[in-house]
Amino acid sequence: MKKFLLIMFLVLGGATAPVWAQKQGAYKARSAKLAAAAARDKAARTKSVANTSQPVTEGPEVAELLRIEEAWAQATIQNNAEVITHLLAEEYVAVNSQGAVTNKADVLSAIANDDAKCDINKAFDFIVRVYGNTGLVIHNTSFRGTLRGVATNGEYRTMHMYVKRGGKWLVVANQTTFVAPARMTVVSRDNPENERERKRKKGREVAGQ
Repeated sequence: MKKFLLIMFLVLGGATAPVWAQKQGAYKARSAKLAAAAARDKAARTKSVANTSQPVTEGPEVAELLRIEEAWAQATIQNNAEVITHLLAEEYVAVNSQGAVTNKADVLSAIANDDAKCDINKAFDFIVRVYGNTGLVIHNTSFRGTLRGVATNGEYRTMHMYVKRGGKWLVVANQTTFVAPARMTVVSRDNPENERERKRKKGREVAGQ
C-alpha cells in the first residue's frame, strides 16, 4: 500500500510540475517586463530633468521669444490691446520701475483709457534662456512716452518670464528697472553721427573725473 501511494504521489507530482514551472516562468516574465518599464520611465525622467536643468540659449524657442518681444513692443507703440491680451497670461503680474505691482487688467485698462502712450520702444542687449516650458528674457529698452500725462522717457532694463502652454508662449511676469534718464539709445545706435557724439561725450566725462 505504501509503495502504491508513493508511486501515485510521484505520478501526480510529475504531472503538476510542468504547470507549476509554467506559472513560475510567467511570473518571472511579468516581473522582468515591469522592471524594464520602470527602468525606461526612470531614464525618461532623468533625461527630462537634464534637458530642463540646462538652459537653451539659441534655436527655435529662443527665436519665438524674441519674436514675441518685438510684437509686444510694436503693440505698445500702437496701443493694440488685442495683440497684448493674447501675449499676456491671465495671471500676468508686473513690478514697474516705481515698485508698483500691476496686472493684466491694469495694462488693458491703461490702453482703453488712453493713459499709456509711447512712440519709441526699442529693445537691445538681449539675454534669453529657455528651460523646457519656461522662458526668461532680459533686455534694455530705449523708451519715450507718457503714463497718465507724466513723461516716462529714458532707458530701462526689463525681465520677462514666460510659460509655454498648449504650444504657445505667454508672458506671466515682468519686472522693470530704471537705468538712465533721456538717454535714447535707439537714436544713438541707429545714427552713426549721434553714436560718435555719444562716444565723445563719454570721453569728456571720463577725462573730467
